[in-house]
Amino acid sequence: MFIVLTVEREEKGPLARAVEYLGRSPLKIYRKSFLGNGYYHIVDHVSRANGSPHWRLLAQATGRAAVRLVAEEGVEPPPGCGLRLYQPGVFAGRIAAMAGVQLLRMMGEEGRRATVALVDEDGLFSWCAGELARQCALLRVYTRRPERYAVLCRELMEGFGASLLLADTPEGLAGSSFAVAPAPTGVWKLPLPVLTVDRSGIQGSPTVNRLEPDLPPEILREVPEGIPAAQFLGAAWETGLRRFPLDMGIRACRVDGRLVPFREGMAAVLGMDRGSKAGR
Repeated sequence: MFIVLTVEREEKGPLARAVEYLGRSPLKIYRKSFLGNGYYHIVDHVSRANGSPHWRLLAQATGRAAVRLVAEEGVEPPPGCGLRLYQPGVFAGRIAAMAGVQLLRMMGEEGRRATVALVDEDGLFSWCAGELARQCALLRVYTRRPERYAVLCRELMEGFGASLLLADTPEGLAGSSFAVAPAPTGVWKLPLPVLTVDRSGIQGSPTVNRLEPDLPPEILREVPEGIPAAQFLGAAWETGLRRFPLDMGIRACRVDGRLVPFREGMAAVLGMDRGSKAGR
């Protein structure tokens, strides 16, 4: 169960403010379902004059789900109010892996011959390695927990004929066509294109993030207006009892901060990669 918050700003005269002060809640709460997973949609009616959500009332209304809040873009609870935006880390990692697979397919035969890098410092995204290694010639993985990859390396080589090498340092990823970083890292730079999640310190040449899934219209209509689709899907997928398939593609992304269609952005990435190889 998670909470979706949207804010309706309206003109409130003295009478409306007095009625609210006397006890009429400005919150409207609706119980809804997305692909069989329940959530609460709270609409907060605020004055257009100050536009501040009723954080204290929201914290009381959400209870234990206060740390599973999905809000409109730009709406963030202040520290100490008891509410926290939900960050769907596993889902974000899967989106990054899907973007890497989609890029390899766009590359065609070149993708099947490519060497790809995976940055998994804590060894928590070995499933991501499995998805990428089956699409390329060689996957290089930088991780500080190589023991978590021992079984996977054997399974991929024996079951799929896929090749996977572990790198002790980020320098061991050199020569790859691009890298996928499915979890936030510290601030450091790789000299190759990097597809990564939001709020990560890793930098590539270029950095590709803010990955937006390409949803069919019937699914997109179920996402509340103003709510970031990736955040909503991630909360539903991670907190719900019914996992739904994550077979959608990537619609758009940011390349070094510039919002572009995914295919256009990846064409630029591939062109840069070919140019860098030609120059070596």
